[in-house]
Amino acid sequence: LKCLVLGGALGPTKAYFGTVESQGRGSLHLHLLIWLNHEYTPAQLKENIQNQDFRDNLLKYLEDVVKEDLDLFRGNHLTLLEFVI
Repeated sequence: LKCLVLGGALGPTKAYFGTVESQGRGSLHLHLLIWLNHEYTPAQLKENIQNQDFRDNLLKYLEDVVKEDLDLFRGNHLTLLEFVI
């Protein structure tokens, strides 16, 4: 958490809130919301997502940071980029 929020891995941070939960087997996991202190607006994201290079870089970043997903649902739902576009 410190490397994400206090270390600035995501850039300047305004605030964060999280809770730790345990699963039935006792393994811990974290739900976290982070408010970034960027002047990057949703309109700018919508404009940039139209650019193929931006989409490629975003996909590389997401594949690097997302460690678990629901493989079972692949092909049945929109991808992240299809949803945003």
